[in-house]
Amino acid sequence: IALAIGTVIVSMVYFSNLYFVRSIVEPLGVVTDTAKRIAAGSYGIQIEKKFDDEIGDLIDAIDDMSLKIKQSERMKSEFISSVSHELRTPLTAIKGWAETLMDDSVDRETTKKGIGVIIKESERLSGMVEELLDFSRLQSGRLKLNPTKLDLVAELSDAVLMFTERARQENIQLNYDEPMDILPIMGDANRLRQVFVNILDNALKYSDAGDSITVLVQVADNKATILIQDTGIGIAPEDLPKIKTRFYKA
Repeated sequence: IALAIGTVIVSMVYFSNLYFVRSIVEPLGVVTDTAKRIAAGSYGIQIEKKFDDEIGDLIDAIDDMSLKIKQSERMKSEFISSVSHELRTPLTAIKGWAETLMDDSVDRETTKKGIGVIIKESERLSGMVEELLDFSRLQSGRLKLNPTKLDLVAELSDAVLMFTERARQENIQLNYDEPMDILPIMGDANRLRQVFVNILDNALKYSDAGDSITVLVQVADNKATILIQDTGIGIAPEDLPKIKTRFYKA
């Protein structure tokens, strides 16, 4: 009887260990197979979770990673599509005017106008390419700042001045009271200008005739804060948490 009981216990332990091994090996095999499929480009696929243990936590992490990679790839594709569209516009203008100027019957005034458009669109195209290069440098950690002592108010005022005429033509009120005091800081003038220009450009782009844009400089506790506010369409509440997500466009 003792031998029989011992045999039963050994058998139970064996099958228990076998079940335990299978409960680890089989899910890990599924995880490994899914990871390989994700690496091959099958983004967004999910693993069925069967256990609330360490393996289950690993499956949750894999599923979350898979969804985030899918979302990132989708936003990347949309970003590339948007950039391609933006690049096509100046290229179309340059090509169109170049073809027009090939006609010997074009008068001098039209030629001068066409050359002006080509120069303007070429500069615009160059700026877009530089922005893409900056983005690439930023992503790879190769973007370097060149801080020097400068006047923050002067940099902001120059940026606002760039958009004054455009705001007038689009019937958008641009409110800016330039502070009289100089605000000396250490900063990269080019990068600061880039920030101001990008935000002001977006404020105008997403505002309609009759809207207004207000630029304020506030100084307190030895710190300067610049506020740029518009009355345009704004950003939907559900999109606000994503404004710093790369490639995201609402």
